[in-house]
Amino acid sequence: MKISTQKFLLSASIVLLFILLLSPVFVKADLVLNDNLSQFQTGAGIGQAKIGTVVGKVTKAVLSILGLVALIIFIFAGFQWMTSGGNKEKIQGAQKLMSSAVIGLVIIILAYAIVIFVVDSLSTVTNK
Repeated sequence: MKISTQKFLLSASIVLLFILLLSPVFVKADLVLNDNLSQFQTGAGIGQAKIGTVVGKVTKAVLSILGLVALIIFIFAGFQWMTSGGNKEKIQGAQKLMSSAVIGLVIIILAYAIVIFVVDSLSTVTNK
């Protein structure tokens, strides 16, 4: 169980990094393709939200879901610790799982803060 949780947190971190790295690309694409995008939006009958706004909202939603997963892992580790019956191996496994969940939660919170900062910064720069 410990290895799969660590692999999950590593995978989640890689996905978050990938999203953070691609966010500026999508915002730049919005600047380059703004006219074509507005024509497409009008023709397709979809909303007038800019790509940067959509990417920011999707990123925030993904990070929120990952935060919920980290919280569930933390609760599961606490349950595992409480039901260990004094078995030191189970307690150590639960502690490692808990520490991994806390580290994952810190990464998620930092990624969330970075996304908010980048999206807000880019939206103020592009609106001038």
